[in-house]
This record gives sequence, structure tokens and C-alpha cells, in this order.
Amino acid sequence: MGSESSDRAGEADSSRPDCPRCDEPVGFVAVSGPTTASVSPCGCTVPAAAVQRE
Repeated sequence: MGSESSDRAGEADSSRPDCPRCDEPVGFVAVSGPTTASVSPCGCTVPAAAVQRE
């Protein structure tokens, strides 16, 4: 049973995009302008177009 839950956790992480600056998984993106965004939980500031779901 333990392997099933760890497999599901791995699937959830793999579907999240990586931060283009630090390569950490992105939880959400807050767009603060037409060209600027902040990604969480890492807190990096990136171009808004750099973080998109594939």
C-alpha cells in the first residue's frame, strides 16, 4: 500500500511545471503585469510567458 501512495505523489509532482530559474516544481503563478510573474513556492520572479503548462 505504501508504494501506491508514493506513486501517486510522484505523478502529481511530474505534472507541475518547473521554475525556469531554479527548477523547483511550481505550485502556482501570480502574474503581476503583462510581462512579469512570481512563482510559488520558490518565490522567483520570471517573465510571465516563461511559465506555462505543457
